Amino acid sequence: MADGGWSSPYRRMEQTAGIEQLENRRLLDAGSSSVLDPDASAITTSPTVELGLAAARAATQAQQTAAPAEDETESDVDLFVQVDSLLKPVSMTMAMVIALVGVLNASPIAAGAFSTMMVYEEHTDDSTGTKLQGSLKNALIFIALIVGVTSLLFLLYKFHCTKIIYAWLISSVGMLLGSFGGLVAYMIIERFDLAMDYISSVFFLWNFAVVGMRVVFWPAPAVVKRGYLVIVSVLLAWSLTKLPEWTTWTILAAVSVWDLIAVLTPRGPLKALVEESQRRNEPIPGLVYEADDVKLGLGDFVFYSVLVGRAALSDVTTVVVCFIAILMGLGMTLLLLAIYQKALPALPISIALAMVCYFTCSALVTPMVALLNANGSFI
Repeated sequence: MADGGWSSPYRRMEQTAGIEQLENRRLLDAGSSSVLDPDASAITTSPTVELGLAAARAATQAQQTAAPAEDETESDVDLFVQVDSLLKPVSMTMAMVIALVGVLNASPIAAGAFSTMMVYEEHTDDSTGTKLQGSLKNALIFIALIVGVTSLLFLLYKFHCTKIIYAWLISSVGMLLGSFGGLVAYMIIERFDLAMDYISSVFFLWNFAVVGMRVVFWPAPAVVKRGYLVIVSVLLAWSLTKLPEWTTWTILAAVSVWDLIAVLTPRGPLKALVEESQRRNEPIPGLVYEADDVKLGLGDFVFYSVLVGRAALSDVTTVVVCFIAILMGLGMTLLLLAIYQKALPALPISIALAMVCYFTCSALVTPMVALLNANGSFI
């Protein structure tokens, strides 16, 4: 879910209106004497004052005309800065997941932590109908888990159980950094045959997890905090790339639909959570990447990266196309955020574009590239 805000141009217009009033009063006081017209029984000003007022009005109109243009330019600059502030960490997260998939794909550890929750285990010789039905069951379980966690978070926040939320989040981050981080480190050590003793490994892993919990939930340098948020997203996304292919695509589609429902529908739990936060004027406890007044949930980082990680299991062309599609979708979402000025789901546009690009590229572009390579032709 994305959120953000831009300044309004009306403050500048109020200032120019005040300038006009002061200028009119000054010219009336400094100009030639007013003349009482007995025939009309009205006060008229001399030509000098009329000329001064006309000049003041013209100057004010010019300022009012220039002010919206200046504000529009400032808004454009702010929008560019905010988009850039999110594209960089999202790109870094996706690139790191692609690298992990490429390096650790040949590992004998084939299943991720989430595979144990799935009721259907996909096999290559299963029929299309069986794969579709099984993947829908797996996606339903995954969405039910997300709905339950989101609803529990809303209830805890609504009844002011903030300490329980933070204890839950801190322990989750610590276990994720310790378990998934340790697993990835072990696989990298094995993959490159690195020398590492047990005591040193435990020491570094313990400090890595404890420092991560500290900097994510307490005041810390922004660079370190954002770096750990990216690492958390990478570890979680890499684990999800271990899910079967059909299950992965079904979950990505289902999560995008759920994101729309949760954020935009009147009774959506995320919409209710945002409204409760605004009513109480308090931040929502959670894993959120914040940069330049724009907030993006770590879940969005994770599912973006899961998609490109799945694309990395096919070929380079598909990876590049999906990578660009996700960034384009994120840019379009931030543009809509600037227009509507309210919290919006960050997954649907990016996931939809990337999925269309993936299947189009897999069906059309990849076979053509393979054929050209086989014939020794290059474009």
